[in-house]
Amino acid sequence: MALLLIGIASGPIMAQTEPAKTAGQATDANGIPTAPPPTGLQSPLPAATNPIPTLKATALSSPTLIQLRGRVPNRPLTIDDAVAIALGNNRNLGLAVEALSRTQGRVSETRAALNPTLGAGFNYTRLNTGQSAKIGGNSITIVNADQPVLSLSATLPIDISGSLRTAVQQSQFQEIAARIDINRARNQIVLDTKTAFYNILRYQALVAVAQDTLQNTLDRLSDAQKKFTAGTVARFDVIRAETDVANARQQLITANSNVSFSLATLNSNMGISIDSPITVTAGNSIETPPGVAPAAAYTPEAPVSPNNTTPANSPADASGNPSSNQTGNASDNSAANRIANSVALISDPISYGADYKAVVNEALTTRPEVLEADANLAAAQKGIQLARRSSLPALNLSLGTQYSPNAAGFSPQTTSGSLVVGFSFPIFDGGVSRARVQQARADVGTAETERRNTVDSVNLEVRNAYLTLVQARDRVAVANQGLAEAQESFRLSRVRYNNGVSTLVEVSDAQAALTQAGQNQVNALYDYNNARASLDKAAGRYSYVRNAPGYPTPPSTKVTGGSLTRTTGGQR
Repeated sequence: MALLLIGIASGPIMAQTEPAKTAGQATDANGIPTAPPPTGLQSPLPAATNPIPTLKATALSSPTLIQLRGRVPNRPLTIDDAVAIALGNNRNLGLAVEALSRTQGRVSETRAALNPTLGAGFNYTRLNTGQSAKIGGNSITIVNADQPVLSLSATLPIDISGSLRTAVQQSQFQEIAARIDINRARNQIVLDTKTAFYNILRYQALVAVAQDTLQNTLDRLSDAQKKFTAGTVARFDVIRAETDVANARQQLITANSNVSFSLATLNSNMGISIDSPITVTAGNSIETPPGVAPAAAYTPEAPVSPNNTTPANSPADASGNPSSNQTGNASDNSAANRIANSVALISDPISYGADYKAVVNEALTTRPEVLEADANLAAAQKGIQLARRSSLPALNLSLGTQYSPNAAGFSPQTTSGSLVVGFSFPIFDGGVSRARVQQARADVGTAETERRNTVDSVNLEVRNAYLTLVQARDRVAVANQGLAEAQESFRLSRVRYNNGVSTLVEVSDAQAALTQAGQNQVNALYDYNNARASLDKAAGRYSYVRNAPGYPTPPSTKVTGGSLTRTTGGQR
């Protein structure tokens, strides 16, 4: 099993790239911040541990962490270390680099079609017999039995129709799209790696919750056994406590299994062997939402005795029982019935401010998927020009020389030269050019729809990431309060049970509620950190690094052809 070292500190420990708005931040009556959550870059992108390997150096199996020593620090891995290793060894990033190399070869191939060519050839023909004739007593060879021929030719293409240049431009846009695809792959890899790292910390924290739950159930079992021995409780309490212990042990087994699988997932995202032992630390990787109070011990507003566990601020009816706060029949007042019987229109309850709009604009100008769609659309539009120019006249110039050492005939000539000027004008091609244009227009239509789909998908992803961030931030605030209340409720249930006021079932229920509250608090905190990373990915902030394959910064619309596609308005 992989080695694991987790260090979790309380409070915000991640250095943020934007000011933390913790001091004096307004909250509502439930302690939830009313200001928008931070939307800036969660943390700077670290440099890759080593360059992406070339095709010749690519191994058939992923390396272990030990094999990367010298390139990675010899200490427990932080989240930045994991991202750095992934940027140097992830398989998908390597595939994207090879795809770029392939398109670069295609550009060189199409550009070479504009260059002059030179060729040499040698033909040797051996006949079974030669031919000769006698004229005036002289024997003249007409055909030699041996016929060697040396040839040398040079060809210069003259691209009067522009077809070759258009093909070069098309391949160049395809190269740009492949280069941008590297940035897309990098953006996704960073998010996947961070998510896997946070999951390790999440499940390790849930292991701690499960361990606390197991210890609490063991303590309750000890209390129940003592009371059963003293004859103050029935055997049922002992059996119930033993059942809780068994369930707690199962939760701990599951939590440990989740940690192990998360370590393997992180190894896979980093591009190292799944079985490679790794050690990770939570140092400088966990961020708590600004303005959210940390989980603290619950402080009741009034003293509570074993015989009275209702705080002074709890609503109660005239009989002293907690108020049910019912306003009518529950089925009539259900959320489903209220919506079904309502005549009001349903609108978006979330107000999106300037921060959200700024992230959307950033994503549309930064995300590699949008820029790649621009380049693909520009390449498709060049395809229409290429298809149309296939029906234009063509001009070729060819210069050649031929050497025949055994030339024969009445006027033998061993060396001959030729200059050939070729001009062709397609009068009728059977509709091939028209069919090519039709196909090219269909490609443009497809590229336009794909770009539209990409823009919509990016918008939706940013919206989802932002809503998830707001939700996660609010859940942290609620979960911190819920955990403190659950801890106090469990303490009170123990007091009541030890004083003979309540049964073990109440303590068991309070323990279950405490376990759920602990899990909710852990999940909320790591969901918030995942949401921060997801918003960075949605904005494309992990896509560009210097001194690495792909573009160091988002390419301009002139480079991607976006200015061309937006000027023409999709004209076909």
